[in-house]
Amino acid sequence: MDRNDLRARLEKLNRGGLGASITTGDRLGAPRADKARPRDLESLVAGRVAGAGDQTFYLIERRGNPDWQTAVESSAWLDKVLSASLVPRVDALEDLQAAAEAGARDLLFMDLETCGFAGTPVFLIGAMYIDDGNFVVEQMLARSYAEEAAILQHFASLLASRPHLVTFNGKSFDWPFVADRAAVSRVPLHPPAGHVDLLHVCRRRFKTILPDCKLQTLERFVCGRRRVDDIPGSEIPTAYHEFVQTRIADRMCAILHHNFLDLITMVEVLADVVRTTYRT
Repeated sequence: MDRNDLRARLEKLNRGGLGASITTGDRLGAPRADKARPRDLESLVAGRVAGAGDQTFYLIERRGNPDWQTAVESSAWLDKVLSASLVPRVDALEDLQAAAEAGARDLLFMDLETCGFAGTPVFLIGAMYIDDGNFVVEQMLARSYAEEAAILQHFASLLASRPHLVTFNGKSFDWPFVADRAAVSRVPLHPPAGHVDLLHVCRRRFKTILPDCKLQTLERFVCGRRRVDDIPGSEIPTAYHEFVQTRIADRMCAILHHNFLDLITMVEVLADVVRTTYRT
């Protein structure tokens, strides 16, 4: 997509008021809690207990689900976008070039949900990667503060096998945060071989076109989608603390969906900025 195409899309969206033609969060499987039914995590969210011994956590895994995979086309599509981008560009970011050279199967998309500022626990690590030709999303949830080390350990194993990290604002927030929490928990975590921070890339590509470069702004104007009933980021720490205390998981469903959509959007945005940068 070149800048004229993006400007045309912006004009169309602004005229239409972001109406019904845009895919909503509901189309990507937004959860709907029924208060008449059990409201514990295991009843509301399909997953399993992972880990070993006293180092366990709750793992939610989605693999090749057509309800969401069509939003990011296919793993072969991402491979094609990256492999078509290997002709170096003088103005291309080194990290973006490294990701293209690594190939889709070495990429690990990561998004954190935390209890607040630095020094507080991370309770949810969302990861997305390609395995056996399918996109896979793993969400590692600490059901209590004590399970933080277990989700960090699992994430460390994912990063060891897919060492090129893709984040949004991850160089300033996500990676320093997860590295610090791993050190506190004494979990060995090796730095990524490469790290694409999409916030930096998008500021460079879209700062003169878009109102801002927040992830949900990119989701609206680059991906052509907006969210419905999304939980505000400012409410997430409080919602998690309430879950730990009460075990009522209604709002945890909203947090998991928020994290899931962030991952989906990052894949779409990466493909778009690669095409914009290299004119594939």
